[in-house]
Amino acid sequence: MAIIVGNQQKSKPLANVNQELLNLKGDLTDEEARISLAKFLRYNLGFTTELSLGLTLEAYQELTLNSFFNRNYCMLVWGRGGAKSFCAAIYCILKCMLEPGTKILIASINFRTSRRVFNEIEKFLMSPEAALARQCFGLKSKRNDQYEWQINGGSITAIPLTGEKIRGIRANVLILDEFLLLPPDIIDNVLIPFLSSPRDVGERIRIRKLEEELIKKGLLHPDNKHIFENTSQMLCLSSASYTFEHLFRVYQQWSNLIENPEAQDSKEGELPGTYFISQLSYEALPPHMVDQGAIQVAQSGGSSHHSFLREYCARFIDGGDSYFSPKKMYSCTIPDGEYPTTKVIGDTDKKYILSIDPNFSSSKTADYFAMSVIELDEEKKQGILVHGYQAAGSSLQDHIKYFYYLYKNFNINLIVIDHAGADTFIDAVNNSEYMKAANRKIGFVDFDSDKENEDYTSMVKDCARQYNKDFGNICVKQFFTSAFLGRANSYLQTCIDHKKIWFASRASNHPDIIENIFSMNLPMEYIYPRGIGEKADNEYETKKLTVREFIEQQDFIIQDTKDQCANVEVSTTSRGTQSFDLPSHLRKSTSINRARKDNYTTLMLANWGIKIYFDLMAPENFTKKSVQFVAELI
Repeated sequence: MAIIVGNQQKSKPLANVNQELLNLKGDLTDEEARISLAKFLRYNLGFTTELSLGLTLEAYQELTLNSFFNRNYCMLVWGRGGAKSFCAAIYCILKCMLEPGTKILIASINFRTSRRVFNEIEKFLMSPEAALARQCFGLKSKRNDQYEWQINGGSITAIPLTGEKIRGIRANVLILDEFLLLPPDIIDNVLIPFLSSPRDVGERIRIRKLEEELIKKGLLHPDNKHIFENTSQMLCLSSASYTFEHLFRVYQQWSNLIENPEAQDSKEGELPGTYFISQLSYEALPPHMVDQGAIQVAQSGGSSHHSFLREYCARFIDGGDSYFSPKKMYSCTIPDGEYPTTKVIGDTDKKYILSIDPNFSSSKTADYFAMSVIELDEEKKQGILVHGYQAAGSSLQDHIKYFYYLYKNFNINLIVIDHAGADTFIDAVNNSEYMKAANRKIGFVDFDSDKENEDYTSMVKDCARQYNKDFGNICVKQFFTSAFLGRANSYLQTCIDHKKIWFASRASNHPDIIENIFSMNLPMEYIYPRGIGEKADNEYETKKLTVREFIEQQDFIIQDTKDQCANVEVSTTSRGTQSFDLPSHLRKSTSINRARKDNYTTLMLANWGIKIYFDLMAPENFTKKSVQFVAELI
């Protein structure tokens, strides 16, 4: 492990405080004893943690906590297993105990993530060994949009980044979990202002008034006014990212300020901020903290090579060697704060394409049953991925329910489904109680994607006559021939390169969207009826899916679709046939959390579906189709 000090103003060495306490002689008054004990506890955080919480810290954790106390802006870029949330939770407890009146705000991309640190705090304090620390904590409240715990004149609050009311919250310490996922504009315009009011603002006003009086009397030169210490703090917790993402830019900026602190602007009359960055791979952790089995699974199939380097080795990478460029997919993503967002119900004035990659296995380790919903931009003849579905091991009935939910709530104009399982699924859908009650039926259109030139044109005209949305004839059964796979993947790559396919922004970052969805009467019995996963995340989470979790799950699936695309590798046989698949070590994995590519498949199908739809809707096909329809009526 390397430690780079940089050129920032150095804090007072901890050894001096302990030496000062060792030099104390004679009896102490009660006040002196309390002050001495507080000093000792503040400058010996490992001892304090063990005394108050019964937890023994590793050396790197104690070093990190000391850095938290002595720096304004701290960033942990740690691999999995490094205990980022653990250190943040311990810091929250110690900070509030040792510095009365501290207000800590924990925020993240969604409420589940921001609650994670809060739940860690709760877990530590509820243990029998934490009786001493528990006495400092007061009232605790939990709402569906805010967790708060009063302590020592201050508070620890966890919130989601949605809703206008969060803009009125103020804090001295801001903890941002999963910093990688937070939009830059949210950080700058919503979160940073939380730190605008210093904790000692009353004392600062009093000192400034006294100084103004002294200056008027000629007893103080204006240049000798008191310089206040910068007491605001921001702690950023994250795994590593791609080099083109916001996290890496912040990482570089802070690294530069550690080396060149004079380049930093600061408020008048206040010391400039100080910075701390810790980048820690699983390889640097104490051996007993590393689950070698989990590492082996991650290396051999639990995640892609890029993902392993970022999430376990804490390395920033560019990802430039993927067939589907992560950087280009990032540039095709609608920025957070802009529209369209991920959607749980489609707009009535929009048209949508649904793609399906069916899988009927009941095993949790099987491939996903996956679906993707594309919103059409008819003017630009392009599409935006706004909704997704991925479920492994669920029943056919659950998949039918979700299909019906999508069919009912999105204006589906075309369905493209993998031919393997297409007949089984569509037949089951048509015979379901939901479709029968709605008096609806899905029919097939005989579209052949392998045809070319004049044969393709003639085939499209025939299909245009078969296509009829009113009668439900909107489904294309796609055969995965080698010709189609090469053509469709190349087309998807081209659409990404030329920004003809887009990925929606996160709905969870739009307060107006969130409020609107909450007002809807969503049929949650159709949506993941058994929740996500076999077990809840922890004892504080429920298995059932809430509306907020449904929104957050949609945001995750859009991102996961891009991650799956980035994992795809292309290989060519001796006969020139291309294969698009996961790397071999990922395909061999049999774990529940193994890497999959089914949402990539549905994205490829949906993107091809955009082409099919606009080919079918070409004016020449539409005119002849209308003439024939009128003739049939006559």
